[in-house]
Amino acid sequence: MAFIGTLCYILNKNKILLKKATRGISKNKWNGSGGKIEGNETPEKNIIRETFEETGLTIKNLLYHGQMNFFLNGKNELSFAVHLFSTKNFTGNVKSTEEGEVKWFDIDNIPFDDMWADDRYWMPLMLRGKKFDADFYFDNNNAKIIKHEFRMK
Repeated sequence: MAFIGTLCYILNKNKILLKKATRGISKNKWNGSGGKIEGNETPEKNIIRETFEETGLTIKNLLYHGQMNFFLNGKNELSFAVHLFSTKNFTGNVKSTEEGEVKWFDIDNIPFDDMWADDRYWMPLMLRGKKFDADFYFDNNNAKIIKHEFRMK
């Protein structure tokens, strides 16, 4: 059964905030904040809650980029869908939590080798403020993208 989640990237001038996950499917990978939508949460309410819990920041004025669908383990069935957001508007002080270390990276020096393989494909679109939906099919080890498709909005 596929789960639905959220993902948000906080941008500050030429920097992007990433979190190195300590558990779950993204363990040891740099990623944005986010998580599984719970109960009757909207994607927006979920990402605001998750981002605060994981980074200590309160976000607002979210830009919704679209939905990304992930097909893992070399299968053609949906594993999870993620609503992608970004924002340049936040308050508070950045803090790492048990969820993982939080760190600012220069946009020109994003650690793609320590991220999910799909990030190289869609992150440039997100950084340019584009809206899109996308599908990503991973190999059996979830290390490489077998195929992908973008639907620009």
